[in-house]
Amino acid sequence: MNKSELAEFFGVSVQAVDGWCRRNCPVIERGAPGRPWAFDAVEVAKWRFGVKDAPEGIDPDEMLPSDRKAWYESETKRRALQVQDRELIPAQEVERVVATAFSAIAQGLRSLPDNIERRTGCTPDIVEAIDIALDAEMDALADKLTELVALDLEEEVTPA
Repeated sequence: MNKSELAEFFGVSVQAVDGWCRRNCPVIERGAPGRPWAFDAVEVAKWRFGVKDAPEGIDPDEMLPSDRKAWYESETKRRALQVQDRELIPAQEVERVVATAFSAIAQGLRSLPDNIERRTGCTPDIVEAIDIALDAEMDALADKLTELVALDLEEEVTPA
């Protein structure tokens, strides 16, 4: 972010950001004529609210109420920027794309036996065997995906 974007992000003036810079606010790149300043909003928030990098993360409950409010607001804005910049993708969108992809794959696999029969002149028995093998493999794949989803749900429920 540049100075004006950072000021808007935190709801302060550009002059306030200038003051932060004089007090050693973290800067990615100092500005110069024709070259804007560059900031990492998360690092600035950590500096501004006195939050140290902790292995277990940030605990907003330990902050003063005004700092906690500012932290939550900055996190909300940061996530909105990550979604806007496509760094974060909403789960519903991922689920929709994955479902569409699996549907297209399944449709392509289902058409294989008929295409093989037309192109090679296979007997109906061979085409049926191919169809049965594809069904078995697709069922196995569906079972494996179900297991993966179940494992993922268990990890979410089980405390670390």
